[in-house]
Amino acid sequence: MKKNVLKWVLILVVSGLTTGAFAQSKLTNEQKEELLAKMEQYRAELNLSDQQQEQVKSINATYFEGLAGLKASNGSKLSKFKMYRTLSETRDEQMKQVLDGNQYKRYKAMQKEMRSELKSRKKS
Repeated sequence: MKKNVLKWVLILVVSGLTTGAFAQSKLTNEQKEELLAKMEQYRAELNLSDQQQEQVKSINATYFEGLAGLKASNGSKLSKFKMYRTLSETRDEQMKQVLDGNQYKRYKAMQKEMRSELKSRKKS
């Protein structure tokens, strides 16, 4: 119960931080480019409708804003990791509501591919 309440509080806080226009966000130009590249990848691989594209863009903007805030915070590694997991879980829940079953499966597969790519980069 407390975990669900914490998630909703986090969603409201992150949503409140991102109520401004995307152009006025706290994201750096590099982060905005990464967000746009991610959107293009999702659009192509998930075959998103116009409505889904807008919803996914909003979800990802909120997620990237949360990551930017997390990176700038002075919390401990453990607290940052917990916040990251909450951000990721929230994003996944929102994506599950926007995408159909096959799209969501592909989305999760894409995430798994990215994680393994990041792990292989760290090892190199």
